[in-house]
Amino acid sequence: MNKVPRFISLMTDTIAKALIKDDHYRWFYEDFIKFATGIDLKDYIAIDNELNTGNKVKDYRADTIFLNKNRLVNLEFNQFVHTHTMIKNIKYAFRMAGNGYLSGEQYYHRFVIQINLNNIIKDSKVKEWNEKDYKLEDYNSKAYLKDVRIITIDLRKYKGIVYDGTNKYETFLSMLTAESYEEMERIVGDLEEGKIIMKKLKELGMDDEFGMYYDAEIVHRKEVNSARSDGRKEGASNEKKSIAKNLLKDGLPIPKVCKYTGLSKKQVSMLM
Repeated sequence: MNKVPRFISLMTDTIAKALIKDDHYRWFYEDFIKFATGIDLKDYIAIDNELNTGNKVKDYRADTIFLNKNRLVNLEFNQFVHTHTMIKNIKYAFRMAGNGYLSGEQYYHRFVIQINLNNIIKDSKVKEWNEKDYKLEDYNSKAYLKDVRIITIDLRKYKGIVYDGTNKYETFLSMLTAESYEEMERIVGDLEEGKIIMKKLKELGMDDEFGMYYDAEIVHRKEVNSARSDGRKEGASNEKKSIAKNLLKDGLPIPKVCKYTGLSKKQVSMLM
């Protein structure tokens, strides 16, 4: 019986870091970012903000950052966008800009651009923040800080767009909104570049080890959203158990299920 690849969404740090680190696929992100923002990442290097931790789960979940001398671009993949998502991202952008101190009073100037890729809006308050280009401005003088820029790309504008022979970059952005391979195949049509990315996604979807790292990010995101939205731990725990059940169904041994969900051996055993 042939194994069917699980669906891997383009809207995770895990998949972004895997593709961006591979010279065969990085162009995908460079192309749609330049189209949507005018920013050319070809002269930037992709960096890890947590190098050599030895914890692949943590490294895959780390931010997707590009650096060119003192210019830093951070990509934020927001599959589900809450008010706290936007607030966190804005604060994080200013924190990165202020992290130019090397030691003591020694300082080097840093210019930060944060690009928020927003997909599914979960809070009506967020709608007015979409498609905005933020700068820190003084209310009275109207002078603004040029060190930080926050760009939001509303992916809902591209949902449902299919390749027609002329709209390659809109198709790339539409691919980010796909929730199944069937939907992505319909979007891509006969666009060769899109087929290349989809083929790689299916390869990763067949890789059980990569799937564990992918699941770890999904669990982490749901934990954060659950904790912030209702203040209870039950939601996060249930999400972990749901993921654990799926991993067990795929035949993963209990120790690995424990490793990638954070559940105890006893908790996992009770799910069998």
